[in-house]
Amino acid sequence: MRKLSLILPLAILAFGSVVVNSQERSSSNTYTQSVTREVLASGYPTQDQKQILELVRYTIAPRAKLPTHTHPGMQIGRVEAGTLTFTVVEGEAKVTKANGAELILKKGKTIQLTVGDSLVETPGIIHYGENQTNKAIIILSASLFDANQPKAILTNPKNR
Repeated sequence: MRKLSLILPLAILAFGSVVVNSQERSSSNTYTQSVTREVLASGYPTQDQKQILELVRYTIAPRAKLPTHTHPGMQIGRVEAGTLTFTVVEGEAKVTKANGAELILKKGKTIQLTVGDSLVETPGIIHYGENQTNKAIIILSASLFDANQPKAILTNPKNR
């Protein structure tokens, strides 16, 4: 297993692209100290290695606010511990609550995701998350991303 600090919306101050890989660490960014990204499994679904499929465990520290960002592909996640406050800035996300209820979270909307809730982030959705509690959040996530892009790309939204 590889651990690395995350420089993403759960980690972003500089507005631009953020490259996150298993070798990268930064002690100067406060966001990198509040989110860890542990790759549990990964692989390339095709021989050309243009996409990467990953299973990741994110741990978000108490009171951490992630930067606004997007991803270069599709990502799904499930809350395993804690409460994630998730906001859609542009686009929409599909949420499935632990009780099976499904809803579409649209632009400008915020939701609290708790244990058992899941989320689908499609390419291009601009969003951010935060931990407004005193306990860590753990999220299991699967993603299918463009292998030649950063895992998260920071944005500078007008309405944030």
